[in-house]
Amino acid sequence: MIKDLPRPKIKQRTVDTKRENQSLEEGVSALIARIIASRPFLEDVSPKELLSPKLKSLDSPQQLADIEKAVSRIIQALENNEVIGIETDHDCDGQTSHAVLVVALTEYFGHSPSRLKSYIGHRLKEGYGLSRSVVNRILEDSPRPTLIITADNGSSDEDQIAELKKVGIDVIVTDHHEIPASGIPKSALAVLNPTREDCHYPDRYIAGCMVAWLLMAATRQALVARGKEIPSLAPCLDFVAVGTIADCVSIARSRNNRAVVAYGMKLIQQGLRPCWRAILSQLSLPLSSEDLGFKIGPLLNSDGRLSCAFGSVSYLLSENDEQAAQWITHLQEQNAQRKSIQDNITQLALVEGLKQYQQGKRGLCIFLEDGHAGVHGISASRLKDLFGRPIIIFCAKDNEPLLLTGSARSVEGVHLKQVLQKVATQDPTVMERFGGHQGAAGLTIQRAKFDKFAQLFETVLQEDYPEALFGPVIWTDGKFNLDDLTINFAEELVSKLEPFGREFEFPTFELSGKIVSLDLLGQTKTHARVGLAVEDLWFEAVWFNCKRANEPLSVRVGDKVKVVFAPKLQTFRGQRKLNCQIVHLELEE
Repeated sequence: MIKDLPRPKIKQRTVDTKRENQSLEEGVSALIARIIASRPFLEDVSPKELLSPKLKSLDSPQQLADIEKAVSRIIQALENNEVIGIETDHDCDGQTSHAVLVVALTEYFGHSPSRLKSYIGHRLKEGYGLSRSVVNRILEDSPRPTLIITADNGSSDEDQIAELKKVGIDVIVTDHHEIPASGIPKSALAVLNPTREDCHYPDRYIAGCMVAWLLMAATRQALVARGKEIPSLAPCLDFVAVGTIADCVSIARSRNNRAVVAYGMKLIQQGLRPCWRAILSQLSLPLSSEDLGFKIGPLLNSDGRLSCAFGSVSYLLSENDEQAAQWITHLQEQNAQRKSIQDNITQLALVEGLKQYQQGKRGLCIFLEDGHAGVHGISASRLKDLFGRPIIIFCAKDNEPLLLTGSARSVEGVHLKQVLQKVATQDPTVMERFGGHQGAAGLTIQRAKFDKFAQLFETVLQEDYPEALFGPVIWTDGKFNLDDLTINFAEELVSKLEPFGREFEFPTFELSGKIVSLDLLGQTKTHARVGLAVEDLWFEAVWFNCKRANEPLSVRVGDKVKVVFAPKLQTFRGQRKLNCQIVHLELEE
């Protein structure tokens, strides 16, 4: 790791006493009660409901604005055997949305696959959303679709939707990104987005794939009301579970997200689809939300980051085990390539980010001449954690060197979309386009306006956000008594609290002790197994990515250290054992 990075502050999460007491009254154990009372929560969701999410608790799709218009138009297209176009984002949320729409329309509603067209913007060549290039492809297609359903994008694409409307193509937008200041795209036939001010759907935290699923579920309900026999669309929630976790939407504030992820993980583990059978052997069972977020999600995302994302969609829709095996081999090769590119980009961005941090910047705007837009979001997320600051990484747009495309990530408490909106208000010419939400965004600017944008971005952060919000933080669930560290304890955390995800992270605890053993692991020797003497007890854990290759460790045997760790489990040959993981380690002062 590069020297001179800011030292993170170790902070204990604040426990909401009222929520904790409510949990205890409902029979929740003291430890679990304390943990869930230290995460964000909704007042109307009881601790028991949070811990045992059920599909019957899902909010009705009928509460979505424009749902009746959207359903009516889809049924019309089905009855008239129209060509329907599906246009989705290139990331995992968009890919899983694509799979939901294809499976629902063809396998459940009986629409002919030959009357279905798929469109996904190429991240590097066409950018984000329903871009001009994607619209051109739609207009040039033969037969041309008469209805387009978007997923995970479209809310900011009024100009392109208007162009489609002029030639008689209706557009139904399904999305979860925040509505731009200009409002919903008025040329769309319907806009299904829970962030609309006039939308009565109570959950603003669902992913794009969930919005797409709700539209299909509402369409099924309407068809059943007309006398059709169509089974429940619940089996499609395996796709929704992956997209929800991969898109980092809140798993704490949304009972819908908790319910679909919990149910979807069960479906995936059953291996009902060829795509899941192809990957189950590479996962540790029982399946965890961590498998979705760090194994399945990145594998699918790699295709959208380096290619056109159709490989991932084809993998998800594999018709047999042979197809799935071929596609997963392709995705694994791309993912390995993605990791290599990402490591290089992250190191380049670290060097530039460190310079700006030392200049006292609150927001780091990093331009990489040799960047790669496909991985900038991952690298920005990594730097965001290291510096505790909003990060935007830019590079030149493919085939348009005078334009820069940026991937942005933000820290807790700094609303990225609102920051960019204020920048646009102060200078409407500084950005060509932008979109996103609180924690992540994408934008395009002119290369000549990079310095102006960086200046405005920093000014807004200085004016609107207190200094206390900036700086890396390691959040914990408090001090830990090693006497409590047992397999049963770790199993209780998993069995009671899964699924984990954004705002409902796996519990971590603090320990202090003396290093008595230190063994490097892995081919690159960048991981270590650390043994600590904690008073008269022994503690051992794995410390992943503790150093860079060919560089010495920052600690040695005999050092007194403070450790933040997660009490994880590992299954080996059917046996469960403790496999604690060090999240952070520092010398005690």
